[in-house]
Amino acid sequence: MVLGLLTTSFLSIACFLATVIMGFMMPGRFAVPQHILIGFFATFLVTLAQSMTMFYFIGTGKYVKDLVSKELAGNPSASNEFIRRTKVFKARVFPPALWAMLFTMATMIVGGGVHTRMIPAWVHLGLAIVSLYYNGMAFWTDAKFMIEQNLLMQEIERMIPAESGDEPRTQKA
Repeated sequence: MVLGLLTTSFLSIACFLATVIMGFMMPGRFAVPQHILIGFFATFLVTLAQSMTMFYFIGTGKYVKDLVSKELAGNPSASNEFIRRTKVFKARVFPPALWAMLFTMATMIVGGGVHTRMIPAWVHLGLAIVSLYYNGMAFWTDAKFMIEQNLLMQEIERMIPAESGDEPRTQKA
């Protein structure tokens, strides 16, 4: 799941970069439909990747909360620490992901205004630069905290006793 989300996020940035480069290298007005199409696709990928990343952290946070409240009920301090850490991960991932989506959508919308000559092209370019910045930041924080979340879940699995006895679970090969 993590690899799929990060791959989609990386592809969205690559597609966004291709759209920006295409915008600079358009020969006249003939390449505008292709620029719009690839920009729409990049906007779709950014929105998909970042919203699914948010859902990943919501889902894994809920899973951790349910698991530790059930399995580690005798150790409330450890349980609260795991839940606190998942909340920190969400608090760090959500802002850049949200800004990446919002600026990317704004870039696409303003691009329509540039195409109809209602908005100056530099506004579209400025939004594209800000969008690329937040997409890069979101990719970096997504990757960092997905790794942290997986390590946290492995730590929880080691603490929870196995089904057949009181020995801690071992990692599966």
